[in-house]
Amino acid sequence: MPILKFNGATEQQVKEYSKKINELVDLVVAKPEAILLMNNNNEIYVAPNTNKRIYIEVEWLKRPEEARIALVKHLTDFFGGEGVNVSVNFNEINNNLYVNNVKRG
Repeated sequence: MPILKFNGATEQQVKEYSKKINELVDLVVAKPEAILLMNNNNEIYVAPNTNKRIYIEVEWLKRPEEARIALVKHLTDFFGGEGVNVSVNFNEINNNLYVNNVKRG
């Protein structure tokens, strides 16, 4: 169950990215209904003359490094660009996630 939390992105950007869930299915090997995208609505403040920042937290069950690299590229290709830095932080939620009283992982 990948959970992607977006900071520094607009609600519209996250909605547009959500249209790519079927692409994510292949990258992270998950069912479309298991993928959650959240706009945390957190603004990111940086020093003047610094590139815009988007910080994405990914919580998921452990996956191979190839899946991490593919997801980072997918996110950076979509949200990055001239004057935008995209950071992605992965947190493995193995043995810590429960869904409907069922332990996942």
